[in-house]
Amino acid sequence: MDAVALYPDAELVAVTWLRARLAERPEPYASGVTVGTKVPPGTSPGRYVRIRRLGGTELHQVADAPRLQAQVWYSTGSTGDELNRQALAQVVWALLRAMRGQAVTIPGWPTPVACYRVATFGGPANVPDPADTARVITQLAVEVGMRGRAT
Repeated sequence: MDAVALYPDAELVAVTWLRARLAERPEPYASGVTVGTKVPPGTSPGRYVRIRRLGGTELHQVADAPRLQAQVWYSTGSTGDELNRQALAQVVWALLRAMRGQAVTIPGWPTPVACYRVATFGGPANVPDPADTARVITQLAVEVGMRGRAT
């Protein structure tokens, strides 16, 4: 029987990476941003980045290539919210691309997850907010090559 591989939770890898990197950012619009995988039903969060796995492929025996979507909300009631949302989306995109060559430690995975390639599949684009189509969010998608482990 051929060896099979287990892959890390790609959403958790990206969320862990983004939380840490955003906390280091000096820009005011990056302060207080929550990063997660679920938006409370029926609400539009204030400053929030949601990461979702949209699919992806197994590259080879121990390499996964999850396609990840980042959705960015930014609403404080200020006239600068749209500019801040766009700026935050650009930073999120840059930080996700910066995962290339990094190892991310996540709970429950025995070793740091090697992220060895990142490709953009959709740069930042404005789309209707899923919770309120009268509002706008910004979303983007990347594919990240992640090392799994043989079992």
